[in-house]
Amino acid sequence: MSIVEIGALAQLVGAIAILLSLIFVVIELRKNFRQNDIANTLQRGIEREKLNYARMEEGLAKVIVKAYRSYRKLEDFEKIQFESLMLQQLAVYFRAYRTADETAFKLGPDFLRDRVRISAADFFSNPGVRECYQALRARDAVNNHALLLTIVGEDVLTQPAV
Repeated sequence: MSIVEIGALAQLVGAIAILLSLIFVVIELRKNFRQNDIANTLQRGIEREKLNYARMEEGLAKVIVKAYRSYRKLEDFEKIQFESLMLQQLAVYFRAYRTADETAFKLGPDFLRDRVRISAADFFSNPGVRECYQALRARDAVNNHALLLTIVGEDVLTQPAV
């Protein structure tokens, strides 16, 4: 075997090694993406659970019940509590809707966006929530009104107070 043949063989072995290492990198990246997806899902779950735990506290639960009926009838400190809760809820909706393509796994982004849409429409079905939202909008405290319109639609936000 000549030096030229040995060189060609070495090139072939090197090319195979590079191909195998690229395949290994792709496999590891897929595992990393999967782990990241799981971590994101857990984080979203924790956010929802924190909101639910906060609602279980008696004082805030009373404010929520009162606010669902009428935002205008809340005391000033209750308005602050409810506005904070509402802004947190909106942030959860916005994050979930924007990241649906990356975080929906096998369910698909449309499924996740539909869940966000249903949850947001249910939240905004309360007259006091719509009143609070309009008050926040008047103060320019809502970051992304256009995205909320995309999520729930204008008809949900403009329902008449009962």
